[in-house]
Amino acid sequence: MNFSFTYEVDVPNKILICEAIGSVSKVLDIERMLKNIVKLAGKNQVKSVVLDVTQLILTYSTMNMTRLLMIMSEEDWCNDIRIARIINPQDNNQNLVGEMAAKYELPIKNFDNRSDAMMWLLFNK
Repeated sequence: MNFSFTYEVDVPNKILICEAIGSVSKVLDIERMLKNIVKLAGKNQVKSVVLDVTQLILTYSTMNMTRLLMIMSEEDWCNDIRIARIINPQDNNQNLVGEMAAKYELPIKNFDNRSDAMMWLLFNK
């Protein structure tokens, strides 16, 4: 695991703002990060999450990514939390996460910038 994860809470808007930077070669590291995000959202009583992964490189297999998203859906990890992911649109792996999340009906959506992500979280209930 060669990545860092930071977060802050936007109290007025009730949004957890997270950023992951670096490189991830094991899907288990992403699983731990996502479980941590869900736990932090619950602890801070927020239902909206912005996750900036524009500087995160995913090097694990797409099969493992698909399996993780399927488990997230089956076990209802997100429950009533919505996650707006800010991605680099040229990163095919990050684009695939958004597409697979939609396939498994997870409340996770990709955006190219923070303002669009915030608008979705605040105004598309």
